[in-house]
Amino acid sequence: METTELITGRDKTLRALQLVELEGLKEIDRICRKHNIKYSLGGGTHLGQERHGGFIPWDDDIDIDMTAENYNKFMQVAMDEIDTNRFFLRCRKTDKTHLRTQSRLEIKFTKLGTTYWDKKQLSAGLFVDIFKLSYLPNNKFLRKIVASSLFYIRCAENYKMFHRIAKKAKHKLLVIFMGKFIPKKVLFYVEDKLTTCCGDRKTDWLLDDSIINGNHGGFSSKGINDYKDIKFEGITVMGKKDAHNWLIDLYGKHYMEWLPPASRISHHQWTKLDFGIYTPKYDLPENYEKYLTIKYHPENLRRMQEVSLEMINDIHKICKKYNLKYFVSNINSYIKLKDVDEYGEIFREPFKIAMPREDYEKFSKIAQKELGNKYFYQTNKTDKEYKYSFARLRLNYTYIRDNNIPKGLENKINSGFFVSIIPLDNTLDNIKKRKKHEKKVRYLNHFISLKWKHYDIRYFLKGNLKTKIKMLIILPFSLKKLTKKLEKLTTKYNNINTNYYIDSTGYQLDYRTIEKNILGDGQELQYNGYNLIFPSNNEKYIKYVESLENSDTYNNIKALNYVKNNYNESYLQMAQSISEDEIKKIQKKYNGCFLTYYDIPEYQLSVLRYDEKRKKYLTNEEIINYQKNVHDVWKR
Repeated sequence: METTELITGRDKTLRALQLVELEGLKEIDRICRKHNIKYSLGGGTHLGQERHGGFIPWDDDIDIDMTAENYNKFMQVAMDEIDTNRFFLRCRKTDKTHLRTQSRLEIKFTKLGTTYWDKKQLSAGLFVDIFKLSYLPNNKFLRKIVASSLFYIRCAENYKMFHRIAKKAKHKLLVIFMGKFIPKKVLFYVEDKLTTCCGDRKTDWLLDDSIINGNHGGFSSKGINDYKDIKFEGITVMGKKDAHNWLIDLYGKHYMEWLPPASRISHHQWTKLDFGIYTPKYDLPENYEKYLTIKYHPENLRRMQEVSLEMINDIHKICKKYNLKYFVSNINSYIKLKDVDEYGEIFREPFKIAMPREDYEKFSKIAQKELGNKYFYQTNKTDKEYKYSFARLRLNYTYIRDNNIPKGLENKINSGFFVSIIPLDNTLDNIKKRKKHEKKVRYLNHFISLKWKHYDIRYFLKGNLKTKIKMLIILPFSLKKLTKKLEKLTTKYNNINTNYYIDSTGYQLDYRTIEKNILGDGQELQYNGYNLIFPSNNEKYIKYVESLENSDTYNNIKALNYVKNNYNESYLQMAQSISEDEIKKIQKKYNGCFLTYYDIPEYQLSVLRYDEKRKKYLTNEEIINYQKNVHDVWKR
């Protein structure tokens, strides 16, 4: 990769989004100056102005702040002043479905959406968020009561709107009760009383009406009424006179330092983007929506498959060096042995490989040292937040939104793009005893997964009777105890000579148990340009897998094989296609993947490669060595 600046489809689309949103900021500034209303750039927008002179290069929204006095004045005049041909002020008065506390100035004839908005059939245009700053009591005890009460009211409002609970909410049952049974008019009334509890008195503490900041106890109001004109993206707007101390309160004393490259991504999950009448104004790529939304497309799915293959190849090199046994598993193994490996060029899910327990343990001891900073070898021993019984090789500086990771752990756990490595343990030859062993392994894994991912009141309430019983069964057991129990169970027969392997996860592989002679010692075959290890016995493996599965995927591969043998001209086109239904299935499991600088150039954001200290764009090798400690990026 060249170290010159990239001008990609993503760069152009993000810049267009920022400039369209800027139109909304200009309109707010016009109204405020006309009526002597004070406002300030807020949050990351003010940080961007201080650090970059405009937008943070990877940011995709605008926030502004107003004190309650200015906010109320703005809302009184805005309805008459706004250019309704171009803008719409979305608030509780203009939209009865709008339960959020902050108002939004939306740009008409544009569209923006998220998964949650889609579910609720809500539509919105590109927008500027307008946050109200309310005064809190100076008394620490009273301040805590008001801030906490407001936080839970806003959680309840959020629950009514999206059926979601904020990550910081400790009392989830309270949120559900309030969201289900307390009318929104009552919530609005109590919220209004709390935000105006100080009357006209200007105290030393403030609270904004963003649900994210609702329970941190507020921040200092010092200098909040002192404003100055500042330049933002070449236009004059209002900002805080003492922005320095305010930004320290929000982001810490090192706020002028750029985030590490891997953290330079938006926290939004857009599923819809349409610039409407603004489209001709900008030099936008064709189908520009795909560069900023989390929807998968064949181009990025192919690239994800290529990256998976590169990762498997690195594992292959280590195994060959140390004479360790592994097998490419699941659909990728099946399609190769069916001789339709082009089908694997389009990503469907992360690769899975299987290793006999002895080789798995050896690999786990040497993996991190051999792989270096490019990867993180994740097990329940190397990552205390990770509770699965198998390993994942994570590609550092990438991010995949995996719905199998518990909500709230996204920022605590390494969530890089991964390859799963499944240990194979011995199980008994006797079919009845083998099935009994398999069932116990499967259930224990399920219990661990349930305890880790879903053990809260929400899941209990919405679960069926079977789920409720399971949750009650595991109530007395800690995750640590369940994990130890599983380790003991899966390795129970490893000292006995048997003819069968068991998938120690109980569910990750095509097979739960398999004859060892089907896998054998493995055979090295070329798969999409890489030499990898596959099961030795082609015919028996195919026959065995087909006896276990009768899914659409396997039937499609059978059809593809038929086309290859009989209609070769149509074969490649079919092999490299992917249906909308298949993409939706992927999206449901992994609702977003950011390969950052490992992606194809058109999907990269130039700033992800930029080293602000050396004023240069980094190569892949320089990026890998950028962090002295590979875990630093996950701690910030």
